[in-house]
Amino acid sequence: MNFINFVIERINSIKPAIQGLIFTIKNEKNTRIHSIATILAIILIFLLKLNYIETLFFISAVFIVWITEFFNTAIEYTLDFIHADKNPKVKIIKDISAAGVLLSAIYALLVAFIIIVTKILSVIQS
Repeated sequence: MNFINFVIERINSIKPAIQGLIFTIKNEKNTRIHSIATILAIILIFLLKLNYIETLFFISAVFIVWITEFFNTAIEYTLDFIHADKNPKVKIIKDISAAGVLLSAIYALLVAFIIIVTKILSVIQS
C-alpha cells in the first residue's frame, strides 16, 4: 500500500503545475503565439525529416521559450500582487523579465533558421 500511496501523492503533486499551465495558456496572449510556433516546430520536425540532434535543438528551443514565458508570467503576477500601483522600478523588473522571453524567442528563431537553411542547402546540392 505504501507504493500505491506514493504514486497517488506524486500524481496529486502534479495538479498545481497543470493548473498553472492551463491558467497561463488561457490568460496570457503571448502563449497563443508560442502555441502556434510549437505546432509549427513539430510539423517541421516531421516534414524536414530532422535527425535526432536537429530535433533535440528544435525541441530544446521551444521548451526554453515556454519556460521563460512561464517565469516571466510568474514575475509579472508577483509584482502586480505586491505593488498594484504603477512604479518605475517594477516596470524595469518586468521589462528585464520580458527581455528574457525575447532572447529565448530569438534563439528559437535562429535554431529554426539554421536548421531549415541547412536542410534546404543539402537538398539543392544533392
